[in-house]
Amino acid sequence: MMNKIIFSLGSLLMITSVNSLANELYFETNPVFESTDRGNLLVGHKKLGLYTFKKDLNSPTKPQCTTLEDQGPLGSCLARWPAAVVSQENIEDIMASDSNFGAVYNEDIKMLQLTYFDLPVYYWFKDSSTKNFTGDGVQNAWSLIVQGQKPVMFDGLNK
Repeated sequence: MMNKIIFSLGSLLMITSVNSLANELYFETNPVFESTDRGNLLVGHKKLGLYTFKKDLNSPTKPQCTTLEDQGPLGSCLARWPAAVVSQENIEDIMASDSNFGAVYNEDIKMLQLTYFDLPVYYWFKDSSTKNFTGDGVQNAWSLIVQGQKPVMFDGLNK
């Protein structure tokens, strides 16, 4: 019994310390490209990496990462991969800086979600510091965003 309590307490501490992204479904985003060892990558809130989702290739006008409950950690895709959202006012300036940017209305969160090459853009809840990019290639379904390139390397940029 004591071992179970200690293990459970340790698990709880680990889960709650992963990242503040774990409690959010979206973040207001002002995207910029940062030079990294993997290329010029798109970053947003707190300079965390931004990603696209392979399932959105077939349905870019309706983001496939949703709040529907699933068996994964935190209970839904959007809890693990918060949406990168933009305001109507900011999207015009963002699109003027790079014509590959756009936005799609995300019904789940009732906000505009940033797109790159027409694919909705997301954060990864396990990214906790600048340039650690731990979501790249997760489940062969998530890709970092390289400036000027349509995301196609969903198994990770370095693989």
